[in-house]
Amino acid sequence: MSGALLDDAPVAVLPGTAAARRGRGPRRLLGLLAPLLLLGGWAFESAHDLVSVRLLPAPATVGSAFVDFFGPGRTDTLAGVVPFAGAGWEHLAASATRCLVSWVLAVVVGTLVGLLLGLSRTARDLLDPVLNALRAVPLFAWLPLVLIWFGLGEGAARALIFLGALWPVLVSVADATGRVPKAHVETARMLGVPVRGLGRRVYLPSALPEVVTGLRLSLTLAWTCVIVGELSGTSLGLGAMMNAARETGSTDQVMVGIVVFAAVGLSADLLLRALARPFVRWADA
Repeated sequence: MSGALLDDAPVAVLPGTAAARRGRGPRRLLGLLAPLLLLGGWAFESAHDLVSVRLLPAPATVGSAFVDFFGPGRTDTLAGVVPFAGAGWEHLAASATRCLVSWVLAVVVGTLVGLLLGLSRTARDLLDPVLNALRAVPLFAWLPLVLIWFGLGEGAARALIFLGALWPVLVSVADATGRVPKAHVETARMLGVPVRGLGRRVYLPSALPEVVTGLRLSLTLAWTCVIVGELSGTSLGLGAMMNAARETGSTDQVMVGIVVFAAVGLSADLLLRALARPFVRWADA
């Protein structure tokens, strides 16, 4: 009787095993269901003219604008200044470069300040109130001041992206290192780990899963802040293109920008997760 019950009991699938990897395929295919339903609903609405095409163009219209955006040749501009047709890769490269440079700087600064807050109670008591107050300021509230400091153009755009990307890294590093159990540190010291080796042997492994989450949030916020940064007077970038398309009432071109933002943001997050997975695989167990 007991043997039969044991035979019928469900078997746990451990992360990283072959069974777990086989189960990933159907789950990933399931993730395509919502976009397909959304696209189908959009096509149905377009076929029956339920919403004005000025507010929601047909999928074919947006697809045609997408092809024009990334196609060869230059044939038109938006608002007389910002190129559109044939300028897709140039806009994408400009936005991605701004995002990456600002994000890397935010990661470096956020990690250093986060470690200081997490490892020093004095620094935390001194800096935590002002940092939390600054973190609560909306990004758009920084726009006028940043324009005064850096003027129109590249410097202001990168400063705004940096501000948006900084806080998730800083908070995740500070919280993760501050919550490392003292027992782990004391055990490592008893086993002969020198003080200078505690960061690599104790603090980093314990904090890394939460830090990776902070990095993912920071990268996503940096990418979403690109459009705010590019309101500062740049003529190249996805945000600049979308703002010019809004001024001319070109909804299809605005939606092209949304699609590109979504696709690049998803790809960047998947890449970061893939790069981080070997270092935090133990946390899935």
